[in-house]
Amino acid sequence: MKTTRLVLIWFAMLLVAASCAVKVRTLRLPNHDFSKYQTFCWLESCEFTFRGPDYLNDSLVRSYMQKAIKSEMKRKGIAFNSDNPDLLMDVQVVMKTDTGYAYHRPDEVHQFIPFTNREEVLLLKGTFIIDLIDKQQGKMVWRSVAISYFDLYPALTQANVDRAVAAALQQFPRKKQQ
Repeated sequence: MKTTRLVLIWFAMLLVAASCAVKVRTLRLPNHDFSKYQTFCWLESCEFTFRGPDYLNDSLVRSYMQKAIKSEMKRKGIAFNSDNPDLLMDVQVVMKTDTGYAYHRPDEVHQFIPFTNREEVLLLKGTFIIDLIDKQQGKMVWRSVAISYFDLYPALTQANVDRAVAAALQQFPRKKQQ
């Protein structure tokens, strides 16, 4: 009977995870011409700085983020340049624990009754924020806020970081080919 309960809880967690795809909101200056930008660098003296939880401020995770961002921006037609960038990028990650609920009926009941037992499932709510600032004007021209739910101990692999960065930068305007 405990197996049934565990399967139901696992199924509920999968359902919550599947229904919580990455939600991305972007803000941009209206009527702003993004085609003039060719290069970017990190905000703090072109050194990659990261604001977020300490356990994510690991050198390996930082290198994953840098690689993913540089690759995705290159796909958008904007190259990394630490000498004279057009755009400055700031990266922030916020992780908070959140609670989901799974409802199930008692294991020993084999007739239809409402789901009366409730299990709490701890999740992480992650927010990944990317700000782009026009270096000459000194003002923010674009912001992406990507929000998703994870299990408590997400796998911080290059592939997962690549997916997060791609989702966050998906709506950034691609530079037109000349």
